[in-house]
Amino acid sequence: MTYGTHSRNPWLRRGTLAIATLAVVGLVGLAGPAFAQGQYQFSQRNLKKIQKVFEFLQLEGTEEETEAARAEAKDILLGINLKRAKPYGRARILCTLGAISVQDGQNEEALDYLEQCVAEEALQPEEQLKNLFMVGQLQTMLGNYDAAIVTLEKWISQVETPSPSSYYTLAVTYYQAERQAEALAPAKKAVELSVDTPREPWYRLLLSLHLERQEYDEALALLDDMILAYPKKAYWSQMAAIYSEKNNTARSLAVQQIAKMEGFLTESRDLMRVAQMLMVEGLPHQGAAVMKAGLEDGSIEPTQSAYQTYSDTLLQSREWALAVDPLSKAAAMNDDGSLYVRLAQVNLQLGRWDDARGALDSAFEKGDLSDEGQAHILYGIAAFNDKKWNTATRAFTRAERFDGTAETAGKWKAYVEREKARLGVSE
Repeated sequence: MTYGTHSRNPWLRRGTLAIATLAVVGLVGLAGPAFAQGQYQFSQRNLKKIQKVFEFLQLEGTEEETEAARAEAKDILLGINLKRAKPYGRARILCTLGAISVQDGQNEEALDYLEQCVAEEALQPEEQLKNLFMVGQLQTMLGNYDAAIVTLEKWISQVETPSPSSYYTLAVTYYQAERQAEALAPAKKAVELSVDTPREPWYRLLLSLHLERQEYDEALALLDDMILAYPKKAYWSQMAAIYSEKNNTARSLAVQQIAKMEGFLTESRDLMRVAQMLMVEGLPHQGAAVMKAGLEDGSIEPTQSAYQTYSDTLLQSREWALAVDPLSKAAAMNDDGSLYVRLAQVNLQLGRWDDARGALDSAFEKGDLSDEGQAHILYGIAAFNDKKWNTATRAFTRAERFDGTAETAGKWKAYVEREKARLGVSE
């Protein structure tokens, strides 16, 4: 049970958009009163340039047109003498250059710009924190996980009410840094602080951390919530697997049966596993019902293993006659003759002496038997019960060639002769 769904890809999708949006939104009000007074303002010589940059960034058109517009905006920004700019203007220009670099796929360059922006400490507090968070995102995207952790921890410590998603971001970064023990606390926070249903990836991360620590009770409690919020086969399967790991086969089976009733277990191997577990739990009749229904409606593939499992459930249920058909099919598909020997034993149980010998003939033909001497013994017993005396004697004679059955075969031969004498038959 492992967790491997959190890679750099989520940041490449969401982080880029977030950074670019931050810069554009920040430029929207540049010409308004809030930017014409106090410390949060551009110098007059740069204001017109910034307004032009904003026009380029807001341009709508084809991909080629917007790319060209970004290039124009970047050229304007690079032409501004940052040393002469006011701290606020310098920070804003650096932030915008970072956003453009991200959109152009230049993430290392973007990180450099945004780190300089944050170092200025000249933006309004809310914007300063947003840019600090974006630095953490870029560090994560670039695989600088330990640096990203420092940044994100600093960001969370300064935010009045960190959102659940911020704790998830921190937890993922710890996880990617292979610091799973430290990832647990923020992962829990992300789930616990969610007013609505926690997002599925948040659940999955926390579940993975519990499983890696073998905290199975915590994992089971979490899966209860996950199944209600995001009912999926994978979560039912994980729950069943955890109960198996805890050696609670009965509970594992119960989970799988519920999943089957809910329509989540539909694959052949899953249904066969349920049938096999029902046998283990002493419920072979129920297992046989699962196999019968699955083979009839096509949800269980008609393989050698499937027919063998079906016959096993029937044999455990002492349904000898019903077991003959699936066992015959399994034997025909099997590589060696072992299942034909089992089929012969079932026919012997049913008193079908001729069918038993026929099954053993097929077993000898396929060969590769683990105990050929015993197969000859069975053949002799079938012939004896059918009063085929000479056939029985020949079978027991063949069985005498094998060390493991020689003594038994000799006794059977003597018994055959006594019975022939008693009944006065010569055949």
